[in-house]
Amino acid sequence: MVVVSLRGGGLPRCTLLARRYWLLLNARLVASLAAAAALLVVLVVLPAYVARGLLHPPRCGCDVALSDYGVSYVNFTARALDGVAVSGWIVAPENEGSVFVLLHPYGGCRSAPPVLNLSLELARRGYVVVVFDFRGHGCSGGVSTLGVKEMLDAKAAINYVASRYPDRRIYLAGFGMGASVAVIEAASDPLVAGVVADAPYCRLAGFLDKLVRLRTHLPLSSLVAAYTRLFYHTILDTGFGPCMLGGVEKPLLVFHEEGDPLVSRSDAEHVAALSPCSRLVEVPDAGHAEAIEKLGAAKYVDIVEEYFANATRACPIGWPPTG
Repeated sequence: MVVVSLRGGGLPRCTLLARRYWLLLNARLVASLAAAAALLVVLVVLPAYVARGLLHPPRCGCDVALSDYGVSYVNFTARALDGVAVSGWIVAPENEGSVFVLLHPYGGCRSAPPVLNLSLELARRGYVVVVFDFRGHGCSGGVSTLGVKEMLDAKAAINYVASRYPDRRIYLAGFGMGASVAVIEAASDPLVAGVVADAPYCRLAGFLDKLVRLRTHLPLSSLVAAYTRLFYHTILDTGFGPCMLGGVEKPLLVFHEEGDPLVSRSDAEHVAALSPCSRLVEVPDAGHAEAIEKLGAAKYVDIVEEYFANATRACPIGWPPTG
C-alpha cells in the first residue's frame, strides 16, 4: 500500500537556523548603520549647520527711510582694520549734544525696532546718534564672530565719529553682543566717556553654550566652535568677553532682563562689578535685550540721563573726559 501525504514538506532545520541568523545579522547591521548615521548627524552635520548659521545670521533690512520719522540723517561707511566695510547712519547730525553710538545685539541691525526707537528718542533730546550694522548683519560686509572681530567694527565707527565730532563726549550704548563689545572697547578707548550695557554676556563661552542649546537642545557648543574654525575658517574665541578685563574706569550702566535666556543675573553682576561707579538695573518680565520694549524708549533714556548726570561723583577724577 502506498501512502501519500498531502502536507508540504518543511525546510530543513539547518536552513531555518541559517535564515534566522541572517535576519539577526541584518537587524544588527541596520541598527548599527542607524546609530552611526544618528551620531554623524549629531556630532558633525548638526553642529556644522549650526556653526554656519551663527556666522551668517538672517539679515534684517537697512533700507528704512529715517526721514519718514521726522529726523534728518546721513549714511556713512567706515572701514575696519581687517578691511570689512561697516555701514551706518548718523541720526540728527546737526544736533549739538553729546554723541551716542549704538551697538545692536547679535542677529539685529541698526533698523531693528528697539535700536531704531532708541535712536529716535535720543535724537529728539538733542543728541547725535550713530548707529551701524556689525559685520555679517544688515548692510555691512563680512561674517559674524559673535563679538570677537566686531571689536574692529566698533573701533572703526568710533574713530569716524571722533573725526567728525572732535569736541563731543562719546557714549556707547550696546545690546547683547553689542553690549559686551561696548564694555571692552570703553575700557581702553580714551574717546569713550561712558557705557550703557544692556544684556552683556560675561564670556562668549557661556553665551554660545546657551545660544546653541536654545537652537538644538543639545550641549554642542564646543563642537560648534571647533567647526567654525575647521569648516569656515573663522575663530570664535570663547574666552572673549568683558570678564576678561581687570576693570573699567568709567561710568557703566548695566541693564539685565529678568527673563533673559542667554545672559544670567550673575553675568550682569560680574560685568557691573568692573566699574567703581556702575549701576545695575533689573528689568522684570523681559527677555534678552528687551528693556527698551518693556520700559519704552522715553523711560529708558530717562534712566540713562539720570545715571550719567550723577555717575561722575563716584568715578575716578578725569572720567568722563571733558568735551
